[in-house]
Amino acid sequence: MPCPCCGELDYKVIGSRIRKGRIETGERNLYSIRRLRCQPCWKIHHELPDLLIPYKRYEAFVIEGCIEGFEPLVLEVDELTTARWISWFSKLVEYWIQIIISLLVQRQLESTLVTVLSDRSLSVLERIGCLTGDAPDWLARLVQPVVNHHFWLHTRFACLS
Repeated sequence: MPCPCCGELDYKVIGSRIRKGRIETGERNLYSIRRLRCQPCWKIHHELPDLLIPYKRYEAFVIEGCIEGFEPLVLEVDELTTARWISWFSKLVEYWIQIIISLLVQRQLESTLVTVLSDRSLSVLERIGCLTGDAPDWLARLVQPVVNHHFWLHTRFACLS
């Protein structure tokens, strides 16, 4: 994939870092995430697998299940966490859809799909289904282009006084 900052394909692996992801049973999986430096612009990127969402501790399919209304099998996930996931999703989903619409328009792809995604009479999950399909892992497929094009909004700010 080309660098989202300069568009070049010249990366150099400069190391890796460990990322944890929890699954339905509460077990932690460890993933080695490669750190890549774009040689022309010197920006550092992390190769995040589809099953992880930036800044989330649980894997995408667990969060996806909560958003769809399934009860998690994890004993450690309390109702406040699932409520935060649903609130997080509902606040950002329109932004993600608009980013994907703009990427489709930019690439001049599927004008009918852009029309369907813009139709607000459909529910959010129906619009996402038109975009990513009805198969599992739709959340990962929705998040991936937003992250890869550096449009991800994060809320991890350090407050300095």
